[in-house]
Amino acid sequence: MMRCTRMTSLIALVVVGTSFGATFAAAERDNDGFLQERSAGEATEVLPGPDAAPVAGIDEALTELARAPMFDPLPVDWPGLLNHYAENGNRALFTTPTGFTDLGLKLRARLAVAAKAGLKLSAEIAAALDQMPSPSDTASQARAEALLAAILVGTAVDATTILGDDDQRGAKVLADAATLDAKTYVDRQLPGYYRFWALLDRMPTHVARYQAGGWPEVPSVKKLEPGQSNPAVAVLRQRLTVTGELAPQDAQAPADPNLYDAKLVAAVETFQRNHGLLDDGIIGGRTLEELNVSAEKRLRQVLLNLERMREEGPVFEPRHLIANIPSQEVKVIEDGKVAFHTKAIFGRIERKSPTLSSVIHTVKLNPDWTAPYKIAAIDEVKRQRKDPNFLDSHGFTIYDSSGNVVSAQSINWFEVGPGNFPYTLRQAPGPENALGPVKFDFENDHAVFLHGTPTVSLFAKQDRYFSSGCVRTEKPIDLAEFMLQQTPDWDRARIDAVIKTGKTTLVKVANPLPVHITYMTAWVDEDGVMQFRKDAYGYDRLPALSAEVTVLLAMGQGEAPAAFNRD
Repeated sequence: MMRCTRMTSLIALVVVGTSFGATFAAAERDNDGFLQERSAGEATEVLPGPDAAPVAGIDEALTELARAPMFDPLPVDWPGLLNHYAENGNRALFTTPTGFTDLGLKLRARLAVAAKAGLKLSAEIAAALDQMPSPSDTASQARAEALLAAILVGTAVDATTILGDDDQRGAKVLADAATLDAKTYVDRQLPGYYRFWALLDRMPTHVARYQAGGWPEVPSVKKLEPGQSNPAVAVLRQRLTVTGELAPQDAQAPADPNLYDAKLVAAVETFQRNHGLLDDGIIGGRTLEELNVSAEKRLRQVLLNLERMREEGPVFEPRHLIANIPSQEVKVIEDGKVAFHTKAIFGRIERKSPTLSSVIHTVKLNPDWTAPYKIAAIDEVKRQRKDPNFLDSHGFTIYDSSGNVVSAQSINWFEVGPGNFPYTLRQAPGPENALGPVKFDFENDHAVFLHGTPTVSLFAKQDRYFSSGCVRTEKPIDLAEFMLQQTPDWDRARIDAVIKTGKTTLVKVANPLPVHITYMTAWVDEDGVMQFRKDAYGYDRLPALSAEVTVLLAMGQGEAPAAFNRD
């Protein structure tokens, strides 16, 4: 469950310099897909933080670092750091006299991963980390401890952003470091998920719009098409200028300020694409609904989804399939880039698709389908009542409770239904099969899968919530081809040939693909475009913004405490 946070002040994520210009020595991926440092020839004694001995000279090491120009852009809480170590007996969190603690190792490794994912660190800080030797004596331990502590306090999510509570600001974020599991701690403070950092990077923009009063509400219109004139057009032009779909140079009203002209139509189409709407330029109820979501609600939506990404981020592998329910699409992501994309259909409101994580291990060509009891007793019974030939014409075989085949004509369909349906319905492979030509199997507790569908016309719809929980894909054969690329003897020609036979065939995937069905209503896509989606399932519990939220502290505006001013 997502943790609740108190939004009491806005503090910008520091954006410092460029991404890593250096890499950590001898780093490799561990079993969780994260970089794990291995330094040949260096001692890496691992001790838990609470049991570590005091670090002699830590106060002097911190004071020296505070004067270093490379830390100017980072909002490091230097007094808080000194107080933390003084109040905790100068005990080490990240180092030992002869190496690094487990937390120290994981922090160094995670900083590299987070930087690759989008955390911006200066080249100077990256170099300092890269060149930092393993502690071998008192002096080198103090320098290493101070460097890791300062970088963590200056970059940790809870320490530097409004996602953290008041009691986690600045150096107070270290309080959990000595008690939490090291991986859990770095997962939370330095997420390795690229979408998290991309969305966090957009936070100042949304804060600024909120503080500036947002945008005007577009008056209601029944339907507005390109080339028409309407008084709402002038307000629409202002609205899209605020959020950038309409460039300032294109915002000048034409001779007729109420004319819905070509430049404004193009801006509306961009807005529609970025909000999951049909990009036809026609303004109706759904487009108006999204246009008139307030700047405050958009900011709160960003905050909520940042927390979702922070909670779920550790499960996303470098290569994975993500089926995001609100965006109604399926993507295969490889190292932060889209390798495959298709539209998708998800569960209707009363039969929601579940969120889950699993691994696709089998591709089933020409699948048969045994209708789940609820679907059989409700949906298929209704169809059979409406059309007495439905089950026969759609390839169903009916079995009684003893496993005997019975005919559809022998059953009074008006006397059976939920709670009174002693039959099993099994549909043979074919063009009418509910699973389409391909099914993608993965273990889960919800009996849901990815598969095709015979009702391909539904993919042209704007809101595609039509299934009973499974994820229907628009391009199941293309997805099968993509997934079987590394499976010997299964190229597209063979896939097509097998499908043409109509024979059910199971193919084990040589390179099983992790799959995640998620629920994200705000994110930055792989092309760098901000995306919002309607909360169709009503899952968004938007965090409240405190009345004290009045200003976003921009990077570099703060000054180091007087005690640390350089001579």
